[in-house]
Amino acid sequence: MTRIAFLGLGRMGVPMARRLIAAGHDVAVWNRTAGKVPAELGAALAASPAQAAAGRDLVITMLTDAAAVEDVLFGQDGAAAALEPGAVIADASTIGPDAARRVRDRLPDGVGYVDAPVVGSIPQAEAGELEVLAGGTGDDLARCAEALGVFGRVRHAGPPGSGAALKLVANGMLVANFAVLGEALALADRLGLDRDLVLDGLSRTSAQARRLRDAVPDAAPRFTVALAAKDLGLALDVPGAPAGGVLAAARAHASAALAADLGPHDLIALADHVRKDSRMRVTLGNPATVPPPPNPFYSHAAQVTAGPMLYVSGQIALTEDGKVDAPGDMARQSEVIFSMLERILAAHGAGFADVVNVRTFVTDLGRVAEYGAVRRRFFTGTAPTSTTVEVARLFHPDALLEVEVVAAIP
Repeated sequence: MTRIAFLGLGRMGVPMARRLIAAGHDVAVWNRTAGKVPAELGAALAASPAQAAAGRDLVITMLTDAAAVEDVLFGQDGAAAALEPGAVIADASTIGPDAARRVRDRLPDGVGYVDAPVVGSIPQAEAGELEVLAGGTGDDLARCAEALGVFGRVRHAGPPGSGAALKLVANGMLVANFAVLGEALALADRLGLDRDLVLDGLSRTSAQARRLRDAVPDAAPRFTVALAAKDLGLALDVPGAPAGGVLAAARAHASAALAADLGPHDLIALADHVRKDSRMRVTLGNPATVPPPPNPFYSHAAQVTAGPMLYVSGQIALTEDGKVDAPGDMARQSEVIFSMLERILAAHGAGFADVVNVRTFVTDLGRVAEYGAVRRRFFTGTAPTSTTVEVARLFHPDALLEVEVVAAIP
C-alpha cells in the first residue's frame, strides 16, 4: 500500500482515483469544487492541496493546464510545501515539456518529479488500459511506477519533460486525424456519397471514423474540443515547430470550432464541423449603408469564409519571346492578359467566378472602355471588387495595361 494524494477529480481523475483505491492504496483526494467529488468514492476528502499531500508518499495531479498545476502545487495551501523528502509528484496533466521542467525546478529538495500524462479516455481509465507516458529519472519513476501501473502500461519516455513532449506529439496527431476525417467527409459530400456509408468503410482503418460512427447522441464528452485545441497550441508553440503544414491547418480548424462554441463538445464534433465548414464561400455584394457602385462592373465588398486564397501577380500582354503582343492595341492586350489569368487560375483549380478582387493599371484612362469590353466577357456573374488607376508608365514601354487578381480557391 502506498499513501497517495490525488489532486483533480475531473472526468479522467475520478476513474483513475477509483482504480488506486480498488488496488488497496490509501488515497486522499482534493478537488477545486468539492461538491463534484462522488460521495461513494471511498477516499478521504481534503480541504486543500496541502492537507491532501501532507504525509503522502506520492502526489498525482490531473489538472487542466500548466497554470492550474502550478497553482495547486505552489499557490496558497499548495501541495509542494507539505511534502517530505522522498515523496514524488507524478503529474498526469497535459502541460508540455517546458512547463513540466519548470514545475520540477521549483520543487523542494528531495522531492521527486515525474511528468506522466496519459493516452486514452474515460473507458480506458475505467478499465486500467491507459498508456502512461513517463518522463523522469530512473529513481523517481521507480518510486511511483507500481502505483502508475494501476492505470495501464507505463512507458518510460526518457528524462524529465519527455513524457509531456510525447503526449503533445500523440495529441497533435489525434486532433489532425479528426480534422482530416472532416475533410474526407466533405469530399464525400461533393462526390455524392452517403456519410454513414463512408464512415462505415473508413472505420475499418480509422479509429476516429469508428468513434464518429458509433457516437451516442448527448453522451458526455471524453476529450473536449477546448482541451484538444489547448494541447495542439502547446505543440505548435514549441520553438522550431513547423509554422505550416497539417498540424497548423488542424489548429486553424480547431480555432474555428472554438469560435463556433464547440469548445465543451467532444472532439468528434471537430470532424463534423470541418465537414460542414470546409466548402469555400464567397459573398460579393454592396452594403445598404453606402451608395451603390456607379456601374455594374464591380462590387464594393467580397467576404470569403474557409479555404485558401490565391494571389496572382500583375500580368501584361507578353509573348513567349518576352515582347508585348500588339503594341498600341488595348483590346488585344486585354485579351492576352485575361487568357493568361484564365490559365493561372485553372492551374490552381479556380476560375473567374472565384476572383474576389481585380486591380488594373492603365496608361490612359481614356481607353479604359476598350479594356472593359474584354473584361466583361470573362466576368459573367456578379462582378468582383475592383480598383482601376492610371499610371505614367509600366515596366515595359509597350504595355498599355497590367492586371492582377485575388481569387478564393474552391
